[in-house]
Amino acid sequence: NTLSLHDALPISALIANNEVHDTALVEKVETLLRTDVGLTGSQFRVLSRSAVVTVGGTVPDEHALRRALDLASGVRGVREVRNAMEVGSPK
Repeated sequence: NTLSLHDALPISALIANNEVHDTALVEKVETLLRTDVGLTGSQFRVLSRSAVVTVGGTVPDEHALRRALDLASGVRGVREVRNAMEVGSPK
């Protein structure tokens, strides 16, 4: 019982599946960050590409920055978290 080339998913289906997965990851991470009491006063922008999540925005201090990165990296399905946040007051 071997797989033939015809059994493989087309690349467009794999890309579409990745996009659906990335959208779900963004929603999970954003919800987690926006509802965490320790991150009150922060603003976030979350992007995901192939399960590599980038968290941007503004946080009030270094503690909030580390907390946001820790929370994002704890979301199931996230392979890597990249920091694009700034410490300071939101613009």
